Amino acid sequence: MFLSDIKGLKQQEVVTQLKQRLSTTKSQIQCVRKLITQGFMDCCGFVLNKNGNLVGEIQEKKDCKICN
Repeated sequence: MFLSDIKGLKQQEVVTQLKQRLSTTKSQIQCVRKLITQGFMDCCGFVLNKNGNLVGEIQEKKDCKICN
């Protein structure tokens, strides 16, 4: 996910760099995206809108095990 979503590489470039199959790369990226989404929903009360986009505002919580 770092290479594709943060560094902006195309998935095929990630495949080449990591020397793995495209299906493996796509699966790993989707899995990490879901984990991050769920973390924001669990911690900060974010929700998915009708388009499936994550929406909400970061809230500081001193007792949060995810944010701290």
